[in-house]
Amino acid sequence: MLQEINYQSLGKRKILVVEDTTVNQYLIRRIIESWGLEVDIANNGKEALGMVESADYDLILMDIQMPEMDGMEATRHIRQMPDGKGGVPIVALTANFLKGDRERYKAAGMNDFLPKPFNESTLFVVISNNLHHRANRSVLQSVNDKRPLPPPDKLYDLSNVRGMSGGDETFVKSLVRLFINTTPEMLDQMRQAAQQRNWEEASKLAHKLKGAVEAMGITVVKEELRAISVNGRKGIETDKLPDLVEQVLHSLDPCLQQVKKDFPS
Repeated sequence: MLQEINYQSLGKRKILVVEDTTVNQYLIRRIIESWGLEVDIANNGKEALGMVESADYDLILMDIQMPEMDGMEATRHIRQMPDGKGGVPIVALTANFLKGDRERYKAAGMNDFLPKPFNESTLFVVISNNLHHRANRSVLQSVNDKRPLPPPDKLYDLSNVRGMSGGDETFVKSLVRLFINTTPEMLDQMRQAAQQRNWEEASKLAHKLKGAVEAMGITVVKEELRAISVNGRKGIETDKLPDLVEQVLHSLDPCLQQVKKDFPS
C-alpha cells in the first residue's frame, strides 16, 4: 500500500525550472502545471539570474550541469541578491549524485537536492517540503500502486511518464515526438565533437542526452553517457571516449527505430 498525494494542495505558487534539456523541460512543466502551479523555464544559470531579478518565485528547481552558467554558480549569485530575492528556496536537480555532493550543494546555498530520474510523487514531496507546506491527513490517502510493467521486448519504458501524465496520452505522444525530433541531431553533434576531440562539447551533449533518454525510460546507454559527461568535463580518460560515443550511437539507434515505429508521425 502506498499513499496517494493530493497534488492540488500547494495553492497558488510560482516555480522557476532551470534545465537545459528540452524533453525534461516539457515533462517537468507538464507535471507542475497539472498541480495548479505557475511555471517559468530558464535554459541555463545565466538566463535564470535575469528572470529572478525581474520576477518573484516561490521556489527554484536548479539543474547542476548546464552551459553558459552552471547551477552552483547561479545559486551563489542568487544568494547575493538584495530585496529578499536571495532567500528563495533552491533545489538541485542532478543526474550524477556523488559522495560529498550534498555538502557542495549546501555550501553553494542550495536547500535540497533531487536525483534524476524522479517520479511525480518524489518531485511533489521535495517541492512541498521546501515550500514549508504542512501535510495533514486530508493530503494523503492509502491506495494500491498498480502501475503496469513494460513488455520485456521494449527498449524504452514510458510507464513513469504515463504515471505523471494523469492519463493524458496526447501529452505522452508530444513528449515522444520531441524526443524523436531532437535526439538524432544531438547524436550527430556528439559524433562530430568526438571526431574533433572537443571533449567539453561532447560532455555537454552527453549530459543533455542522458536527461532525454532517462525521461524515455531508456537504460541501455545510461552508464556510457554518464562516463562521457563526467570524463569529458574533467578531461580524464579521454582515450576511451571515442569508443563510448560510438557505443552510444550504436545502442540508441534501435531504441529510436522502435520508438518511431510505435509512434509514427
